[in-house]
Amino acid sequence: MNPFLSLYNEFLWRPLFNGLVFFYNLLPWQDFGLAIIIFTIIIRIILAPLMLKAQRAQKELSKIQPEIKKTQEQFKNDREAQGRAMMELYAKHKVNPFSGCLMMLLQLPLLIALFSVFQQSFKPESMSYLYSFVTNPGVLNPISFGILDLSKGNIYLGVLAAATQYIQSKLTIVTPAPSPAGGDFAKALRWQALYFLPVLILVWSFKLPSALILYWTVLNFLGIVQEIIVKKVSVGGADLKT
Repeated sequence: MNPFLSLYNEFLWRPLFNGLVFFYNLLPWQDFGLAIIIFTIIIRIILAPLMLKAQRAQKELSKIQPEIKKTQEQFKNDREAQGRAMMELYAKHKVNPFSGCLMMLLQLPLLIALFSVFQQSFKPESMSYLYSFVTNPGVLNPISFGILDLSKGNIYLGVLAAATQYIQSKLTIVTPAPSPAGGDFAKALRWQALYFLPVLILVWSFKLPSALILYWTVLNFLGIVQEIIVKKVSVGGADLKT
């Protein structure tokens, strides 16, 4: 087997698969959808430090927006000079202009692994990958909440996932200035996060197992709640200082 594939299986796919089955077994009624919700909350908690760091970087970026606009205007006819000035500005304030997009990119390997997990979970032969301390349920029942088949696509869940993706992106991503390279790369990534990704998720929902779409929906919802709480705490802290 390919060494890279072996590492992927042992350090990403297999732990995720075992974790999902563990929570499935833990529930007295063994509802796969509820197991995914609990599993997603655990993953969100694990990713919380990275997400909070990205959020703080975004807030720092929003604070220097007036300086960014001033620099853009000052060097609007010289893209090369504008790029150097922007790099100096970001370095001065220790801000990463791509911070809002980095978290999304970091989640891609996890999302790919989960896609494979949700595809393989309903196959009895996949149970051979369980750790010795995880009980083999024989087969996972894809019917969740009594009505939802998580092994098939679901357009209604797709609409919800697309909507929550848009709302979360709108809350978390700051309008970026042109990148130092001069290609407005950060602006393009923001556009993709706000518009392209929700539409892509909606299209995926026709074909992908809705288990993956449920995971993404719950992850987005938790991100929205976290962002609202962080903003309220920040406003409250500002009120106390004034």
